[in-house]
Amino acid sequence: MTEPVILHLRDRITDADGQIEQDYHYLVYDFGDDVIARAYLDTHHRVAVMRPGAVPEPVLAYLRARFDVIDQLGPTGYQTIWTA
Repeated sequence: MTEPVILHLRDRITDADGQIEQDYHYLVYDFGDDVIARAYLDTHHRVAVMRPGAVPEPVLAYLRARFDVIDQLGPTGYQTIWTA
């Protein structure tokens, strides 16, 4: 596995008057082959894999070395799949 491409993104959600209601800073880890994980900077110990199904072991190993909790997005929302 090669190292992922890491992007720092920010989403701002505004109300009808243009006032910021929500402000999200997060990192996206792009491992290729539609395997993406997202870590919000306000919960820096936790990461979420953004696809259902089996997560490749090299991806899990990379994330386990950097985060205390790994969640995965599934059909019913996020579920924790690993905890340190």
